Amino acid sequence: MKKLMRVAVTCLAVIGLHLFTAQAQSITISGEGIETQTITMSVFQDMRQSVVMAKAHDEKVHRYTGVSLADLLTKTGVILGDSAKRQTVNSYIIVTAADNYKAIYTVAELDPLFANRLIILANRQDKKPLPQQDGPFQMIVPGEKKHARWVRQVNSIQLVVVK
Repeated sequence: MKKLMRVAVTCLAVIGLHLFTAQAQSITISGEGIETQTITMSVFQDMRQSVVMAKAHDEKVHRYTGVSLADLLTKTGVILGDSAKRQTVNSYIIVTAADNYKAIYTVAELDPLFANRLIILANRQDKKPLPQQDGPFQMIVPGEKKHARWVRQVNSIQLVVVK
């Protein structure tokens, strides 16, 4: 009986770990005026990839590869650029991590019409998958003195429009 119990507990633990890992391999994007979408790792990897060089928490410069936030927002139906200037300056996104840590980014700082800086959601560091404590997805914000908005283990992005 004890052996059977151990086998059952082990199976449940493996199933739970698999479900957690599968869930962590996607990002939910939702918000006002857009249809909620789940971006899986395969969809993410099929999108146009961007590369930025940035100094990480370890004080070393790393090569990060991922998708620009502007491209992610556009994929979900957010209109950027000239035709959306008013909504762009009245909107922000909330990026949430697996541990419920949150950071805010204005849409204007993501829109190439307004900003020269490329902010990406990365899934690779130095041509390898992100370290487990950071990935599978991490916000990379080059040029910031503090890394408070370098959200690790991102699992959702929510668009908010100020009225």
